[in-house]
Amino acid sequence: MRRRDYAGSLSSRNLTPGNSFSQLTLRSANAVRLTRHSQISFSLAFFSRNNDKYRQTMISRRRALCLTVVLAVLVTSRAQTSPPPAPAKDDSSHEAAVIEEMSTKIAFENDGNSTREQISRVRVRTDAGVQQWGLLSFPFQSATQTVEIDYVRVHKADGSTLITPPDNVQDLDAEITRSARFYSDLREKHVAVKGLGKGDILEYEAHWHTTKPLIPGQFWSQYTFHHEGIVLDERLEIKVPLERAVKVKGPQATQTVTTEEGSRVYAWTYSKLQSAKEPGSDQKKQTETARGLLPPPDVQISSFQDWEEVGRWYWNLQKDRIEPTAAIRAKEAELTKGMTDDAAKLRALYSFVSTQYRYIGIAFGIGRYQPHAADDVLTNNYGDCKDKHTLLASLLQASGITLYPALINSSWELDPDVPSPAQFDHVIGYLPQGKDKDKDAVWLDTTIEVAPFGYLVPRLRDKSALVMSGDKSIQLATTPADSPLPNTQVFKIDGKLGNDGALEARVEDTTRGDLEVVMRAAFRQAPQPQWKDFGAADFLRSGLLGHRERRQREHARSDQ
Repeated sequence: MRRRDYAGSLSSRNLTPGNSFSQLTLRSANAVRLTRHSQISFSLAFFSRNNDKYRQTMISRRRALCLTVVLAVLVTSRAQTSPPPAPAKDDSSHEAAVIEEMSTKIAFENDGNSTREQISRVRVRTDAGVQQWGLLSFPFQSATQTVEIDYVRVHKADGSTLITPPDNVQDLDAEITRSARFYSDLREKHVAVKGLGKGDILEYEAHWHTTKPLIPGQFWSQYTFHHEGIVLDERLEIKVPLERAVKVKGPQATQTVTTEEGSRVYAWTYSKLQSAKEPGSDQKKQTETARGLLPPPDVQISSFQDWEEVGRWYWNLQKDRIEPTAAIRAKEAELTKGMTDDAAKLRALYSFVSTQYRYIGIAFGIGRYQPHAADDVLTNNYGDCKDKHTLLASLLQASGITLYPALINSSWELDPDVPSPAQFDHVIGYLPQGKDKDKDAVWLDTTIEVAPFGYLVPRLRDKSALVMSGDKSIQLATTPADSPLPNTQVFKIDGKLGNDGALEARVEDTTRGDLEVVMRAAFRQAPQPQWKDFGAADFLRSGLLGHRERRQREHARSDQ
């Protein structure tokens, strides 16, 4: 519960890490302008939908005037060595750029190794198109992959061709590792395209080679066609060993399956000839993003045959990491001293891991999925979602309580038809209890750091999750559709009206539910000396002004 209580002072009880999440009270008589964050955001060591293109290792392009990198699929069929003739003027003449051809070809081997070839041809029409395509970004996973940029060239209207030299290629840390608390082997090769201007044709080709598969003997991939702007011809081809059973899902209308030289080849085509958006599409996307209901990838393929196989793989990755050590048992005994009730122990240990351990994403190689040992997390005092879950599970195990791991996707609903590690980007805890163990189960997510016990952010609610209670007990379960806390906001005003008509009042604002968590996260990130001003600004935005603020406004108007 979050409370705003204004009478000229600030109370920070229950905000200090380690205290209960029963309430948060703020008191202030001064106001400043401060923008309220409308949404909690956090990075995950698994990859969210925003980072799909890293996992897919597709080419992305950087918008030079933006503050963030937009990873987009830029793949085309093999370009001609000489400039193609300019097409007749069409409805796409007003577009910043038109992707004329895209092609990506992926070939998997039985041992999990793979190669990817991507070729692209783009006609740049405006200065905005130059900004969009003038700096190319080729993401790759340095621990398991290499990337080779075969060529980047520009065909001019006068028939000349400019080749971008190798010196223009820079090897950098991935954007996500520079903008978030996230450390990874994700890297990007950036290419500043030489001589690109309006009316030019850009062509490039790159190859990725995976020689150290994360799971030897297994492979999977996801692909999303280019749904923004105009695409004349986009093609995807995925080749697997002929005898290998795989799960495949993609647009059936354009899918073909052929065989060649010991391989089975799945192929799809795509085009988008109109760039106009449907009314309300942007708002719809914002809503889907906030609720974790974005559309799944257009194409998915996996060598895993069922969810039990995926679950056994992850269970074996983490089962030894949760075993309590002497240090874990000592910490559990310290935190639960004097407690005899399991419910009290559960809440105490959850509060300790949730509030005392900073979230820092760590993803190197198999570390994208495998957590650190609980003893290491205890010592480090930080971890990502899977690390914090592992520490909590280990402490609870030392206390005689079993918490199971649950894999879930925070961006879109799990597709039950294609069992794959790529369908997950987050780990939470599952604790069965009560007569109906599934219905009465408690779900715990320690990632947010300030969430009340049993709280899940909206994008994790009413979602399928893969729960593992052993290597032979694996099932898909559904998270609760509603928060355990009601969304309520109560204002309590106690004041008096003076002879001059001025109202002096003490106002208390008590908030529970999703907004409470948003406010808690905001206060946690703000330095404590700023809490008073932050609370006063939040109160000002509520429309209830204190007498000082009212008088200041009256004086300001009288001076005009």
